[in-house]
Amino acid sequence: MTKGYSEQTAGAKLCIDLASDWASECIANLNIEDNLFMMDYGAADGGTASEFWGKIIQDIREREITSQISLIGNDLYSNDNQALIKNLSVHSSGNESVSTLICAGSFYDQLVPDRLIDFGFSATAMHWLNKKVETLDNHTHVLASNNKSARNDFLEQALYDWNQILEMRSRELKVGGKLLTVNLSRDHEDRYLGNNGGGTVNVHDQIHSIWRDLLQENLITEAEYKRGTIQNFYKSPEEFTLPLTNKASEAYKNGLRLLKERTVYVECPYKEKWKNNKDTEEFSIGLMETIRSWSRHSFDAALEKNYEREANPTDILFNRLTSLIRSDPENWSLDYVEHHLMMEKV
Repeated sequence: MTKGYSEQTAGAKLCIDLASDWASECIANLNIEDNLFMMDYGAADGGTASEFWGKIIQDIREREITSQISLIGNDLYSNDNQALIKNLSVHSSGNESVSTLICAGSFYDQLVPDRLIDFGFSATAMHWLNKKVETLDNHTHVLASNNKSARNDFLEQALYDWNQILEMRSRELKVGGKLLTVNLSRDHEDRYLGNNGGGTVNVHDQIHSIWRDLLQENLITEAEYKRGTIQNFYKSPEEFTLPLTNKASEAYKNGLRLLKERTVYVECPYKEKWKNNKDTEEFSIGLMETIRSWSRHSFDAALEKNYEREANPTDILFNRLTSLIRSDPENWSLDYVEHHLMMEKV
């Protein structure tokens, strides 16, 4: 993720905070006999989970164990890893019993040796696809589109990726180790981030409408319009748990088991603040910035690199998005649908 991610994603922190009870349960049930290794997969700049990890480390130390604690932060090489280092070091600075490390790389791959990790955690990271799906050409997000064929293609890739992710984690976990994931998802009524079932506008439809306008105004080409697809997929609870119940999956063969799961809803913090202060300018900018934090790279990647133009189409996209929100704040909200999944290696 880019600089300033934590400041732009208040909702993501709320999602992490709501998983703290299960994280404490995971830690309480660990049999800590030796050095303890924990890992945050897809941590971005580490800011949204800093309080979360601080509480976990405090809970461990209150058990009066003598083990050394190592916390490993992970994200891609392109991530703002300087910020991640800074936010992780808060836990180790002046504390000889805690070490913090960086592991740069993709969590679709195995990142640490077999049977190293006692507790693994990931929040709002594992909905991105590991391989680009190119069959959606009439919308910017597959779940908001009417393209059933493309939706099946995205689902197939998402399930392949999820099986791979859990296989890698099943290798890395110690026997008795716990894995807790907090993932953007969709519920049984097909609600997901950006679509709260009609309470307010579908954010993805609004983004697509602006992107299509840019095509009609010749500010982007037909090819750029078609490439402007957000490459993620929000899985259902059944899709999340499938590799943990399918005895043929590699994760299951390696001993990874489902302990429990739940769906959690988080109301848009920017909208909640607006209801109290009615500061529409602050709301429109804040909501736009949180949407931009996870979507801009998809539109930048769609643009021709050597194409000269007076203005960057992605800047126009988000400027217009801000104006839309400002013109009708009552009808905008970015509510989260999250799936919490607790797992254990046996």
